[in-house]
Amino acid sequence: ELSQFLVHVLKVDKLPGRFDGAVAYHDSCSGRRELGIHAEPRRLLALLPGLQLKEIPEGETCCGFGGTFAVKYDQISTRLAERKCANVTATGACALVAGDLGCLLHLEGRLRRRGDTTTRVLHLAEALTYEGKPCK
Repeated sequence: ELSQFLVHVLKVDKLPGRFDGAVAYHDSCSGRRELGIHAEPRRLLALLPGLQLKEIPEGETCCGFGGTFAVKYDQISTRLAERKCANVTATGACALVAGDLGCLLHLEGRLRRRGDTTTRVLHLAEALTYEGKPCK
């Protein structure tokens, strides 16, 4: 996993990016429960000048994607994503960052369906090298 590799193997202590704004980090179920990833992405994000990390309320709760779960149990999946997005919005963060593409796809889709067209949705690798406009 990228964050584990960057922290434990490469021992990254400086990043090329800058992120002026607050971000909420979403822990994927597979990353958190299967791989034990929690501190690594946060450690990396803390290296970015200008970034303020906001923890998502009920952060340990699944976003509802889970591979085919979202297809087999679409109503449950939608409710989980809705709750996760409401919690992301409650943080006041201008961006949602995660390391799992399935979660990102699912959550961005739900954010847009909720009418949120401003929250940026970024993969961790994008956030760590970000040099775009500040977000408010």
